[in-house]
Amino acid sequence: MSEEKKDYMVQNNEDVILQDVAGVLEAMETIIEYKLFEVIRDGKKLFSFQVRGLDDSEFEKCRDQATKVAKDRRLGNLAVPREFNSAKFNSLIIYSATHPEDKKVIWDNKDLWQKANVVTGWQLIDKVLKRGEKEKCIELIESLSGYADEDAEDVEETLKNS
Repeated sequence: MSEEKKDYMVQNNEDVILQDVAGVLEAMETIIEYKLFEVIRDGKKLFSFQVRGLDDSEFEKCRDQATKVAKDRRLGNLAVPREFNSAKFNSLIIYSATHPEDKKVIWDNKDLWQKANVVTGWQLIDKVLKRGEKEKCIELIESLSGYADEDAEDVEETLKNS
């Protein structure tokens, strides 16, 4: 195909090409799906925040931050995982999945930190949310991450094969 013909085709199809590019950009913006998590106690809504699904690397980062390591002399001072803090892990997942605007207003609010006597956002989550609330929020995050769909299929497959 000659250079002139390519230029002609690009010029004549410019609108279609731009629509395709715009569609891709729009799709990229909508890839991140947020859902509202409401904290309700005694039938009263206290506050709410939006969360999204996390990818494997984000879950792994939370896991690493929640795992204490110690150098083992028997292994040539190699850092070895020693203790996993599941409460910290759960709070880090919620913190990482929270919408940036909500994170700024709620979890990164220095006034709330001072009142709760904490120094990080994940510690505030630990103080503010009850264990069951954290568990429900994590279930929502996992479903947005695609985990719940697989679990439901596994249960269905197990029931079929029983």
